[in-house]
Amino acid sequence: MISAAPLLGMVFSLPMDTTQIISQLKAERQRLDLAIQALEGLGIGSRQYADNRTPARSGRPAGKAAGKTGTKQAKPKRKISATARKKMSEAARARWAARKKAAKAK
Repeated sequence: MISAAPLLGMVFSLPMDTTQIISQLKAERQRLDLAIQALEGLGIGSRQYADNRTPARSGRPAGKAAGKTGTKQAKPKRKISATARKKMSEAARARWAARKKAAKAK
């Protein structure tokens, strides 16, 4: 004989009348329905369902990303000439010297 004890955490003594089992299962289903309604009233699990299987997705629509084929080409790396780097370095040194001078004056 198979024990029905693991079924929904209920304890059954065998042999049991099937009408009794059905009535207990219906009572359990009613308790679960009430619990679900209470949670939905609190806003828990309130995602809208597009169909009965999957929750509605938030974010970018699938067509935007899915319609593209291929990948973006990477922009070529910009190179700074040695003279431009030297000018930027001198300008930074001048800024720091001005700040250092201002700090000593205080």
